[in-house]
Amino acid sequence: MDTLGAAPGLPGDLVETFVCAELLKHLAFSTRGLSLWHYRTQTGIEVDFLLEDRHGKLTGIEVKAAATVEGKDFKGLRHLQETEAERFQRGIVLYTGRECVAFGEAMFAVPMSVWWASQHPST
Repeated sequence: MDTLGAAPGLPGDLVETFVCAELLKHLAFSTRGLSLWHYRTQTGIEVDFLLEDRHGKLTGIEVKAAATVEGKDFKGLRHLQETEAERFQRGIVLYTGRECVAFGEAMFAVPMSVWWASQHPST
């Protein structure tokens, strides 16, 4: 299934809702005691999803309904990394592209297709 990446102009709120549903499913079975939050400062800097484990470690997730990612897409994640340096583990921008790409220390662009990609080679 690769139609998500092939649909230009996919509504961002629809993609965010999809990601939220997938995260909630995974949290239900997680043994790490994860909590799901939204991060927004008083000045309007935000991160779509914030995962916090039982030890207070944070993973920020931004959702982008596009096939390309730029450094500016990590703005909220970089802010989180700076303000929560002791707790921050990684920042992820989920996008409709096909490759995992590093964008600096602990920052990654990751295809949304990781959720439905086969973990086993087809026979």
